[in-house]
Amino acid sequence: MPLILASASPRRRELMARFWPGANLQVIVPRFDETAAAAGWTGTVPDLVLRLTAGKLEALTEQNRLPESFCALAADTVVVIDNHILGKPRDDEEAARQLRLLSGRTHQVLTGMSLLCRTPDQLIRRQAVETTEVCFAALDEERIRWYIRTGEPHDKAGSYGIQGTGAAWVERIDGCYYNVMGLPVYRLLALLESVAADLNSSDWSSQLLPWK
Repeated sequence: MPLILASASPRRRELMARFWPGANLQVIVPRFDETAAAAGWTGTVPDLVLRLTAGKLEALTEQNRLPESFCALAADTVVVIDNHILGKPRDDEEAARQLRLLSGRTHQVLTGMSLLCRTPDQLIRRQAVETTEVCFAALDEERIRWYIRTGEPHDKAGSYGIQGTGAAWVERIDGCYYNVMGLPVYRLLALLESVAADLNSSDWSSQLLPWK
């Protein structure tokens, strides 16, 4: 049973490859418009990230020829401050605005995950949301402009990467570090263990759990 990552994130792929090396891990990125899916949303942020990840899995199954049996994961990470969602910056100025907003304050990082596992006689779904609080140092304009010149903020929600140079601005966190990277590993493994327990075949279960 291949494990399919429905994400273009190199950080998620790197984390998953630690547990599922080789051909058992496949990356298939669905065509999915997150902006359109989130337009007009008035619900909670956790419900939004679950809606987005479920939409990615739906797009994946509609657009791709998938094997008869597979387990697919979609994830979506957002940065939230003052109930405002910070996505990936469109340009340097938006990155600077986001970093000024985070400067000297605590924000939340939420990752939603949706799993879809299919076998010839079963269809199992699981969802979860992980939240981590991140306390940012106060940043002056010199630090902000220097950080933007590194290029690191460009493809990251909230305009920083905790696993890179952005670690210089993180005073402390409360929660899962890997969640801030984009994939809460412990929570993901717990979801997969829950799926494995419900599968009819131990052969399928052993392919999902790296310690089996």
